[in-house]
Amino acid sequence: MNCTKTGLTSIAAVVALLLAVTCVYAEYTYISESDILTASLVNQDPDPAIAGNMVELRIGIENWGSKPAEGYFIELVLDYPFEPISGQKYILSTDRLEGFQTVEDQKIIKFKVMTDREIPEGSYDIDVLLYKEGQREYAAIKKTLSVDVKTRENAEVIYIGQVKLVPGQQTPMEFTINNVGRAPLKDLIFSWENEDDVVLPVGSADTKYIKYLGVGEKTTVSYDVIADTNADPGLYKLTLSLVYDDPVTGVQKEVTNNAGVYVGGGTDFEIAYSESTGSETSFSIANIGSNPASSVSIMIPEQDGWRVSGSNSAIIGNLNKGDYTVASFSLQQEASAPQGTSPPARSREDYAKMTDEERAALREQMQQTSSAKTIKVDVAYTDTLGDRYVLTKDVTMGLDANITRAASGMRGNFAGGGFGQNGRNGSITTALKQIGYYILGAALAVGLIIGLLKYRRYRIMQMSKKYETPKKNETKSKISLRGDK
Repeated sequence: MNCTKTGLTSIAAVVALLLAVTCVYAEYTYISESDILTASLVNQDPDPAIAGNMVELRIGIENWGSKPAEGYFIELVLDYPFEPISGQKYILSTDRLEGFQTVEDQKIIKFKVMTDREIPEGSYDIDVLLYKEGQREYAAIKKTLSVDVKTRENAEVIYIGQVKLVPGQQTPMEFTINNVGRAPLKDLIFSWENEDDVVLPVGSADTKYIKYLGVGEKTTVSYDVIADTNADPGLYKLTLSLVYDDPVTGVQKEVTNNAGVYVGGGTDFEIAYSESTGSETSFSIANIGSNPASSVSIMIPEQDGWRVSGSNSAIIGNLNKGDYTVASFSLQQEASAPQGTSPPARSREDYAKMTDEERAALREQMQQTSSAKTIKVDVAYTDTLGDRYVLTKDVTMGLDANITRAASGMRGNFAGGGFGQNGRNGSITTALKQIGYYILGAALAVGLIIGLLKYRRYRIMQMSKKYETPKKNETKSKISLRGDK
């Protein structure tokens, strides 16, 4: 009987064990052949979020099951301190996720939300729901994510008033500081620095003090700055610092930002008449500014009184600061001078009635008309920012300019006798010049003769001194000899 009971017990145990194994296998089979979705916060931008600003949440969706997951939706449940942004969707499809699509292969879904501007600094929870269509209320997978938020700075530098500096040129620069907090600020300290020392303040330190700044108010601090004349053109970083005491906590805070200023820009040129040889007239062009210039070209624009034969432009190329070059043109001066620049023609009787002072003034006026002619010259170049500029310069032509007139003008009339006695006066002037030359030659000859006579007299006196006083014994000898005779 006992054996029978024992056998029945053994059989029951075996059956129970088989049933348990079957159940375990069935459970394992159910898990491995299903879809298992999870959600996590991969990152946020910015991190941490700024109170009152937008933040982008990047949520990763993973499928840990072997079965592909299709037809799922992800919903971001917004609650304080997070607020929706107009135009953004907060229920999105996850699309198809393959089995075991996890970690590096996870699907990233992005949501953008606003944070309340009044919240204190800290971490805040936000819920995510995963569900199939029509199953949100009873089969949704809920995941709670944590978002880091910090309070907005009470003050910020929101504007820099100058972004381009010309080397060696003093330039005003302004910084605008705004109180964006909920309480007034006192005793603010603003400073800036360029670590390369290319840009420096002039006449003051780089630190400014602000005594009081009310809520929503802004103030401007000004500097005179200058960029190093030897600085290479380019963008330079300014590190901005604003130190103040937090009105709530009393802890000193420092806000640092970076701003960029460009050193470079335009330049200036000087153009001067150089020389004229034959039909060619040359001009010297110098870069007198603080920046290099590229693609420089010189042009003679159309203008009254001048005419260019052939090309009216010359390509020079690049000119560094301090460099110069020469450009030549086939230039002719036309006959008619601009109105009001030439002296009026006068009759023979008018010229005869003029005083010596009036005649001298007339000659000076005619000389100025001849020598002070100006011509407009354009110089085009590209600055270091890539902008193209054209400068117009007035160039004074010299007396020795070998420029051909197209026809005889008033000066020809004057030289040909338009003033009546001009031919005779010209002859008299020439004769006087010749007499002057003769007098000068005669004076030089007389001077030379006098110099030779003085030199000859000097030599004779030197020779005379040598034999002027004979020795005493020689004198006595001569006397005794005379006595013997």
